[in-house]
Formats: sequence, structure tokens, C-alpha cells
Amino acid sequence: MERTPDLGLGDSSLHRYLDGEFWSLKNEMRRALGNSPLFQPRYDLSLDEMRDLTNQRVKFVLSLPLLKHILQEQEEKRRNFISRSLVLGEVLCMVDASTCVKCGIISLLFGGAINNLGSPEHVTKWFWQLKEQKYTGMFAMTEKGHGSNVRGIQTEATFDLDNQEFVIDTPCEDAQKMYIGNAMYGNYAAVFAQLIIEGRSQGPHCFIVPIRDENGNLYPGVTAIDMMHKEGLNGVDNGILIFDKVRIPRENLLDRFGSVAPNGQYHSPIQRKSARFNVMLATLTPSRLAVAFKAMGTMKLGLTIAIRYSHSRRQFGPKGKEEVKIIEHQMQTLRLMSHLATTLALTFTSRHASFVLDEDIFQGRELINRRSLQALMAGLKAYSTWETVSCLQDCRECTGGMGYLMENRISGLKCDTDVFVTFEGDNVVMLQVVARELLAQYNKKHKKNPVLGLIQGWTATAGDKLRTSFPAFNTDMVGHLAFLLKAVNFRERVLQRSLVSRLHYKVVTKKGDFFSAWNSCMHHIISLSLAHIHRVALEQFSLAVRRCPDREDQALLMKFCLLYGTKLVFQERGWYLENNYLTPTASMRIRAQLLDLSESLKDDALKVISAFNIPHTNLHAPIAGVLSSRAAWAFYPAPTPTLGHWIPRPAGARCHQRSPLSSVTQIPSDFEKLGCWVKKKSKHKNQTPSGKRGGEKLHPLQARAKVQQGMISESDLLQLC
Repeated sequence: MERTPDLGLGDSSLHRYLDGEFWSLKNEMRRALGNSPLFQPRYDLSLDEMRDLTNQRVKFVLSLPLLKHILQEQEEKRRNFISRSLVLGEVLCMVDASTCVKCGIISLLFGGAINNLGSPEHVTKWFWQLKEQKYTGMFAMTEKGHGSNVRGIQTEATFDLDNQEFVIDTPCEDAQKMYIGNAMYGNYAAVFAQLIIEGRSQGPHCFIVPIRDENGNLYPGVTAIDMMHKEGLNGVDNGILIFDKVRIPRENLLDRFGSVAPNGQYHSPIQRKSARFNVMLATLTPSRLAVAFKAMGTMKLGLTIAIRYSHSRRQFGPKGKEEVKIIEHQMQTLRLMSHLATTLALTFTSRHASFVLDEDIFQGRELINRRSLQALMAGLKAYSTWETVSCLQDCRECTGGMGYLMENRISGLKCDTDVFVTFEGDNVVMLQVVARELLAQYNKKHKKNPVLGLIQGWTATAGDKLRTSFPAFNTDMVGHLAFLLKAVNFRERVLQRSLVSRLHYKVVTKKGDFFSAWNSCMHHIISLSLAHIHRVALEQFSLAVRRCPDREDQALLMKFCLLYGTKLVFQERGWYLENNYLTPTASMRIRAQLLDLSESLKDDALKVISAFNIPHTNLHAPIAGVLSSRAAWAFYPAPTPTLGHWIPRPAGARCHQRSPLSSVTQIPSDFEKLGCWVKKKSKHKNQTPSGKRGGEKLHPLQARAKVQQGMISESDLLQLC
């Protein structure tokens, strides 16, 4: 009888809080994948073998009872079905990105097109068979000549009145459907094409087009060209689709927003083509949020490997003494802790977006009327994927040559996730979606009540000028979360006002065309959009800290929240100095705070990555303490917990055990005051070692540092603090 592998899954209050409401669902998925030998990483396969393995994995995943249940919820649009599917995608992407992407193509993109663009009859006809894996689908939107500009696609779907059919055709090379996932195996494609009736286009619509029969033979008129090797995701069979007058029944038009009657008359509840197109695309935007969850999952995996290795590997140190762990080196700590703080911020922000989206769908609200939510999802997609690229690059560098080894997973993660920055919408295009919504909000606010808008605008401007005229007298301390929240809010507000002013001058005053004006402000636009997402992420992180029920976990998350906010201000310190929001002294304090927080969190990071609860079989990396027969020489033992550090508990253990330093790191009720009194014992009663009576007021981070430096003993600190 085959022995069940030790997955190393634990259970803690922090794990449950980070995983959120669906922590048990994620654990079920982790066990299902972790116990299957099918998901052991393979680096010795040919392209065809890799694709075959991915297809086996996809069939395994889609046959899991919890996945079938999710697909049923998707069909019925039950409450929270989006959030549940997104968290499972996050778990799956940690295990194998190719399998995750291909499952997403089949269920979220192809299946989502049927559910969101089709009629109830389409859902009944096509979705049930998809759930039962009677066939697989693909999503054919991108063309050689039009990727981000979907409105300009050139594939044609011409209605043939006599035969009651649509004729799908690729009229030119630029109209070839490109980078279509599952193109070499799929049976049907959701094809976006210009709907043409009597020579007139009604704009892009979606059609179900047969590609292969059940034996894998292409239908007449369909050409599929294999795109072969890519930088990553080679388990996904991307290809080019070309249609030569392929005929499909009239009923294969997904007609929720536009239909063609048997007499050839076109009907739509939305008259304007541009508005109709926007509504169609809006229904598909949840896939952008899915990319953010996938990116977040790979960040968690990469950081877990790099941080565990950094706590085991030793290099350099004081002369004549043992070499120190590489986590002790400042740049190692700075890079990894900053990325870990960002990952936590993205965790809570993405969860917030998914819950809002779920509630809107459950209440029957149309996404086209929720432009702020669309903007948030677009911005999160861009921000999270850029952060993933940066994070995994630093993880690779922080693990040296070992990180370059495929067996240790980081290099593979880098290759697989690089495409995230451009698929489901190029990031620069996504951020323009954010900026347009911010400008629309600004204009709506001022048009609705011009006088009130002017007064509010003047008040905000005057307040900002007053604040920046006397920055030295600012009562907010840079070490307070309130200061950091106000700083990111200030940056977004100023960038928004100044962009409105610039565009108004270029278009209204100078009578320039809007495209040229917009393009000339592109750097400003991207800066504003990122500032908006940064502000939302920091606010959601701070709210999550407030809501955390466990005091010790709350204290830990608070420190990471401070680090994240400090990072946001530090990386834009030049802008803050230019706008007189920071003095040079305050800027230097921000830098010192960034370094001090990173240093203080290097041991706490072990608790956080353990709470990510990644099974050993999926973690896999020898440098992270997981044995591999293929690279036994690359093994580094898992970090050994030291006094005061969190020790993982197995599943079923109590979740509310405290670490020895919990009394030091708890947060006072006002949430921002992190000071505490630490008394140092001496030979004289009620006297400190310096000879002064009473105690020395220390920040908890300073207290932790003094314990580590041997200036205060753990027992003294616990007894007296």
C-alpha cells in the first residue's frame, strides 16, 4: 500500500485569517493536489510530453468534486462563486501554472463567455457538457493585428440569410487568431468576430465555432498552427487559428446582448455599438482579477522558498566567528521583507475586490454600471503582475546560483508568470482604464454641483498647500500609519487634480485633439493609476489589521502594514520632496524606518510563510528544506525555530498559542501607538543598568532588537514588560 506523503500542512489563527473565509476549501484543494503524484514537478520532458502531462492534470483537476461544485455554482451564479473559484486558482497556480492557466481557459474564459454572453438556452446546451468534460473549449479573441484594441478585430461573421448560418472568415493575415490557449487540443472556440449583416458591421460579437471532432480531427475550413516553444507555460498549447469560410448555425451566436432573427433583423437591448461592446467586455473582466490571484500565489511560493533558504544558508560574517545566515544581510532582508509586505497587501485587497464583485453578481447588478470596480480589477491586475515579476527576480537573486536551478522552482515561476503582464490586457492599457474612471469621477463630482465642487476643490487644494508649506510642523509622525495613509491619499489627490488641469489646457484651451493630449500625459496617467491602487491597497491592508481577531496576529500584520506603507512613500520620496510633503529630514527618517522594519521582521517572516500553508510536495524546492532525489546535493534543512520565533503546529492543534514575545508585539487599542515600557534588570532594585530609576521607553522593534543583541534576556523581558 502506497504511503500518503507528509504534506506539512498546519493550522493556525494566522493561516485561517490570511486564507480568509474559504480557508477550509483551500486546504481541501491543497490536500487533493499535494497527495497526487501527478503534480510532482518534471523538468525532463519534451514539449509534447509536457503538454500531455498538463492535459492529464487538467482532467484530474476538473474531475475533482470541489471543482465540479464550483462550476455548478458558476452556472447558477450562486453567492461567492467568484471568490471560491479565485482562491482555488491561487492554490493551483502555486502547484503548476500551466495547469492553472489551461483550466482557466476552459472554465473561466470559454465557460464564462457562455454564461455571461449567452442565453439560458446556450448555457443549457453547452455548459453541462463542459462540466462533464465531454469536450474542451478555447477563447479566441486576440488577433495578430489587434491584441489590446479588441474593438478593431478583423475576423468576420457574415450572416447567410438563405442558409440561416454565419460564415466565419479570416480575411487577412492580421485577422489570424493568435496565442489561443488549448488550440491544439480543444474542440470548440468562443470566437470574437465582427457581425456583418447585409454588408454592415454591428461590432464584435462572440460565436461558438467547432474546431475538432471527438477524435481530434480539424473541421473543414479550420487551420490550427502550433506556436511551439515559449518562454514559459509550455504545458499550454498555444496556437494560431485561421478560418476559411467556416459555416456555423445561426444559434451559435451568443446573443444575450445582440441577436439575429431568422429574417436577418438584428436586435439588441443596447442601441449604440460602442456601448454594446463595452457591456460585453465588462462581463469578462473577472478574468483580470483571476490573474491577480494567480500572480499573488506565485509570489507566496517564491518568497517561501527564498526566505526559508535565507534562514539556512550562511555566508560571510565577523572575522574569526561563524558565518552568518544570509537573512542577516541588510539588502537580503530589505528586498524579501518589502515583497512579503506587498504580498500581504495584495492578499487583502484582492479579497476585497472579489467579495464586492461576488455581491454585485449575486444582486444582479450589471458590471458595466460598476466602472469603479472594473477599474479596481484592471489596476490590481497591472500592479500585482508587475510586482510578481519584480518579486520573483529578487527571489532568484537572493537565492544565488541555487535559485537558478529549475529544481528549486523560482526560475520556472519567473518564466511562467512573465506573460501575466500582457495577457488579459497589457498593463499600461489596464492602468489607462483606471485613470479614465478617476477622471470620470472627478468630472461627475464637479458637474453635479459646480459650486460645491469648486468649494471642495479649493478646500482640498488649500489644505494640501498649507500642509506642504509647513511640513516641519506636521503633527503626524512618519512612523504612524495615519501619516502613511495621508501621504498616499495626498499623492493620488494631487496627481488627479493636476492631470485634469493638464488635459483641460491641452484640449480646451489649446484646442488640441484628445488622443494627442492623452498620449502626451501618459507618464502622468500611469503614475496616477498606480497611486490610486497603492492607496486602496494600503487602506485595505490597514482595515484587515483592524479586523484581525487574534491580538498577536494583529500585531504582526500591523508591522508588515507599516512596512508596506513606508515602502510606498519611500519609493516615491522624490515626488514627495518635490511637492514639499516631506522635508529632507523626514525623508531620511522614512529610509531609516524602512530598513529598521525590514530588519525587525526577518524572523517573523517565518511565521507568515508558514501560514501560507503550501504542501511540501508542492513546495518541492530542496533549498527550502524539501528533499529531492534528483538534486540531493541542493538540499538545505528547513530553518530551525529559535526562542521567541513561531513554531508551526500540525493540523488540529490549538490555534491560539502564544509565542514568547507576544506580550511585546500586541497592538494597543488606538491601533497606532506601538510604544511599550521595557525595564532592564540590574543588581540594584528599581534601577536600570544606566543607573537611572524607572524604565526606558522603547518601540517594540527596538525591544526585539535588544533581545537579539543580548542586551536584554528573553526571561527578563517577558517578566517585566
